[in-house]
Amino acid sequence: MPDAVAQEIIRGNDLASQYLFNFEKDWLTRRQADPVSEVLVWNLGDGETEVLSLAFEDKETIALVDDRAARRCADTLGVRTLGTGGLLIAAKRRSLISSVESELDKLENAGLYLSDDLRIIILAEANELS
Repeated sequence: MPDAVAQEIIRGNDLASQYLFNFEKDWLTRRQADPVSEVLVWNLGDGETEVLSLAFEDKETIALVDDRAARRCADTLGVRTLGTGGLLIAAKRRSLISSVESELDKLENAGLYLSDDLRIIILAEANELS
């Protein structure tokens, strides 16, 4: 995780920031990211810039981004991305979670915005559309 993303989470002083400190010791590590000019010209936030810069320099990396402008930047630069919905679908397929819908509900209750159309797409892909 780039330092800028970690700082954004810590500033949130919420459940995510509490988890960050626990996970960082186990499987999540912070990395120093030097923003690259190809990403800087997009004028994204610090977190998105560092995530995409790391992924741009290491083509094996998949950038986890939801921001529309960041995804357009990634597409233009050939950076592979995955959004929160895709991450939840992958977690369900690996039996790490039982329900994408319940996890989406938790995220939305915590402040994540999803359009109705995107929610339907995610739930359909997860085979949870009723």
